[in-house]
Amino acid sequence: MELDQLKEMWDDVGSKEKGPSADELQALLQKKSKSPIAKMKRNLFMELLFILVLYVLTVAYYFLNFSGGMLSLAWMLIVIGVLYLLYYRQKRKLLNRMECVSCEVKSNLSMQLRVLEKYVKFYMWVGTLLFPVVFIASGVIVLLYSPDTTADPVTRERFFIWVFLAVMIVFAAVLTVPVYFLNKWYVRKLYGQHIERLKKIVDEMNEDQVER
Repeated sequence: MELDQLKEMWDDVGSKEKGPSADELQALLQKKSKSPIAKMKRNLFMELLFILVLYVLTVAYYFLNFSGGMLSLAWMLIVIGVLYLLYYRQKRKLLNRMECVSCEVKSNLSMQLRVLEKYVKFYMWVGTLLFPVVFIASGVIVLLYSPDTTADPVTRERFFIWVFLAVMIVFAAVLTVPVYFLNKWYVRKLYGQHIERLKKIVDEMNEDQVER
């Protein structure tokens, strides 16, 4: 069985007398682990393309149709997009390192897997918490700078502004709950299930090593 062979190679990594060659270990390990890593890399790239298209079109729309304070919406999206690109770069680099199974695989793979889990949890929580912030900020920007609202004197009254802000906060709080569960499902679909597969392989190899 390939998994039994992989466990034996895992135990022998670093052994000068009977250790497998890097090429042999890489070829065998990738049969079991490259598929989930490759799927995560593909999902990450598809997600990047979707976000780039969506953000570029939205930002272009605001710059072409609005001016003044309404452009704050476009700049807010640009900042979020840049932060996502930084996150994408770090996760991509980590996934690339995890495919290099000859790079001290026994000591590094488990650690890299834990780091990847932290990246994914961070992504899920930031995506969830960012929703109410963007929702409320967008509403305030529209209220203060949209030509439709600025033309109405009622919207300039302090009482109306505070009521509007309170309503936005309530709506954001209520909508954040389904957003959390949707985001949790989305992140697990793209990354979580593949991380679980990798963890199972690593755990089985470590358990077999302890038994020996």
